[in-house]
Amino acid sequence: MPVAADLVAYASLNMPDNDTATSGGGIDTKRRVDFTQMAANDTIEAVSTSASDTQNLTIEARKADGSVVSETKGLAGTTPVSFSNLGTVERILKADLASDAVGTVTVRRTTGPTTIRQVPPSERGFLMAFRKSASEASATTRYEKLFWKNTHASQALTSAAVKQNADPQGKIAHALATAKDDTGSVANRKSAPAGLTFDDTDKGVPTGTLGAGEAIGVWLRLSLAANDVSFKDSYTTELAGTSV
Repeated sequence: MPVAADLVAYASLNMPDNDTATSGGGIDTKRRVDFTQMAANDTIEAVSTSASDTQNLTIEARKADGSVVSETKGLAGTTPVSFSNLGTVERILKADLASDAVGTVTVRRTTGPTTIRQVPPSERGFLMAFRKSASEASATTRYEKLFWKNTHASQALTSAAVKQNADPQGKIAHALATAKDDTGSVANRKSAPAGLTFDDTDKGVPTGTLGAGEAIGVWLRLSLAANDVSFKDSYTTELAGTSV
């Protein structure tokens, strides 16, 4: 039956870090969406389980003072590589490999070391939703899309529903695409997708079943008040259901 590891939150093909580029589109099975904040500010390193992983890895992060930093380094297989030019950072915004991971690539805090996120074999990275978003002089609303995918080889998830498990700051609402495996997009992340209702309630997947290999698009709406304060929290989306 599907287990937690088979239900994966992937990025959409267009998750920009600005308010002018296209937002949404089809599923990006090379990159996962990450909502988890680092437990403490730290320096960053990366390592693989495979000696064959020597491709470049680019890490984009935000420092405690709010500035954004980026560094690209070649991996050294099973030997940890320090992204020392980043300095001490508060959060990872994006990690992107130049080619598919051969082994499992771990991006981690130097202290411990403590894992932040892993990139599985045949994938390329992870990224944070609404990265580089900020409040403005007036209230601001942005929209981005992710996908929940059932990666199990044969089993369906029945009574499938997407839930908003946690939204501590009450800033995000969600809506589902009207069909599975859709490719809908909007002109930019300040443009609302047409015909969708955004709120915090559980959303049933169309047809009620997410079959093996199927995915459902989940639109998120981020609403910031005028001159809003800074937030450091983790939003949690959940795909729930049953299987035989």
